[in-house]
Amino acid sequence: MAFATPSNITPAATASSASPSAPAARSGVVLAEQSRLLVHPASARVVLEILQSSTDVGGDLTRTILTDPALAAAVLRAANSAHLGYSRRIGGVRQASVMLGTSLVNSLAASRVADLVFDADAPDYPDWLWLHSITTACAAAVLARRSGESADDAYTAGLLHEVGWLLAVSAESAAPDQDHAASGGRLLAKWNLPDRIVAATTFHHTRPAALTGTLDRVVVAAHAFATSLGATSPERSLTTIEALQLVGLADARPSVITNEIEAELASVTSDLTEQR
Repeated sequence: MAFATPSNITPAATASSASPSAPAARSGVVLAEQSRLLVHPASARVVLEILQSSTDVGGDLTRTILTDPALAAAVLRAANSAHLGYSRRIGGVRQASVMLGTSLVNSLAASRVADLVFDADAPDYPDWLWLHSITTACAAAVLARRSGESADDAYTAGLLHEVGWLLAVSAESAAPDQDHAASGGRLLAKWNLPDRIVAATTFHHTRPAALTGTLDRVVVAAHAFATSLGATSPERSLTTIEALQLVGLADARPSVITNEIEAELASVTSDLTEQR
């Protein structure tokens, strides 16, 4: 079963990788002080089409936000802002969107897309990052359902696990090194996201044997399935057999899990693959 790739989601949806002449990388701490994350061009296109339509856009926009790390992070950041006064931090994009309301979500999405539309000097979006993030998110949700974890939190953790890499590219730094996991975790902690999602981002390159949290293990395993599906990254991953063992699903067949992930991915990206 084929699944969506950047080239068949929309013509010319992806751009080339970050330029080798970009400024030298800044430290993760400095990077975490800035908050401008690139929105993928395909996500931006759909957001603009939705906002320009005359129909109720709430559900459509939330589905699009679920496909983009920058948009999801913006919504979760707003939902977890201290001034809102909620006692429990929110990890699911859908719940965050409901809490914020359609008007505020629309404004957040529009402002992030405007960064791309009106900034002629915006850096290029890495070819691999968007699809890898979406596929890891879908894989994490599938594995979470089978592991007794929250599928919403797992999806978010999978979608945002490379946010440190996206942060560095957005800041026009050189290609991130091994510290991108830590810088991503610092950013999500600064934005008051749930501790377990921060941890899953921070530790996604930790040796599997050293992982203690269930969600941490789910994200590492999801990364392996994303790689096996062709949504590769510059980083090494486990085999799918090792991934299933990591999350306590050694008796499951990798092919069955893969089919479920492909179905999840097709559903999540349907708004991007359909001509609106």
